[in-house]
Amino acid sequence: MERGVAEAKDFLNARGALLQFDEKALRHLEVTYRAPEVAAQRRVLLEAVAARPGERALDIGCGPGFVTEELARAVGSAGAVHAMDNSESSVAMARQRCAAFSNVQFELAGATQLPYPNDHFDLAVSTQVYEFVPDVPKALSELHRVLRPGGRAAIIDTDWHTILWHSTDPIRMARILKAWDEHLAHPVLPRTLIPMLRDAGFSVRACKVIPYLDTEYKPEGYSHNMTKTLRRFVRDRQGITNQEAEAWAEELQALAGAGNYFFCLNRCLFLADKQ
Repeated sequence: MERGVAEAKDFLNARGALLQFDEKALRHLEVTYRAPEVAAQRRVLLEAVAARPGERALDIGCGPGFVTEELARAVGSAGAVHAMDNSESSVAMARQRCAAFSNVQFELAGATQLPYPNDHFDLAVSTQVYEFVPDVPKALSELHRVLRPGGRAAIIDTDWHTILWHSTDPIRMARILKAWDEHLAHPVLPRTLIPMLRDAGFSVRACKVIPYLDTEYKPEGYSHNMTKTLRRFVRDRQGITNQEAEAWAEELQALAGAGNYFFCLNRCLFLADKQ
């Protein structure tokens, strides 16, 4: 899941979260980014923002740098990409991925204090970042500030309460997902993001659902990799024991073996223009 602004880290650490963006966690995240569903999401994002040669682009919460790399290709040598993240490991990994591009710069920064001048960028992208930021209005105000008049933003965040995950023990599944809500500040941010964008001075041009659907429990699939992260995170939260978390994960494997696996989740893409 692409994120990493400073406020997210502060929020997670304050609540004792296990999601730490160190090198080991990022290597696992990189595997998740390669999942077919996530790769398809990147294509939708990049097509929507439509970066052109010569433009200046900003990648907020760049993570391992997959989107940064594609933006660098799109804007070309005449353009420029600035990518930021709060995690030194993320920046190091993204810098390595984009080493062949002379038009990319990286900064260690957070979403509510963007280290860029006013009216600077033609476009900005943010993928699963704002759901981790406690003060979303402030972050959107900063986004508005650094975009030029007429500049465009493409934002993706997840409504985690849209998960449909088949289980023969729905009560346990509900408890697991409730504990998972603790991994971020706004589990259902897409439901309120449009008015917040408008309040920040944006015109919301479009909103699109990006569904993730897994009916097979494949190692390269998104939900398979998410299971590992989620299982580790929910242990000892809201009364969930290690044994219960393991039993939950084992049931998913058993359902897949019996041909009864089903996972569905909705992410939302918002396209907004600075007025």
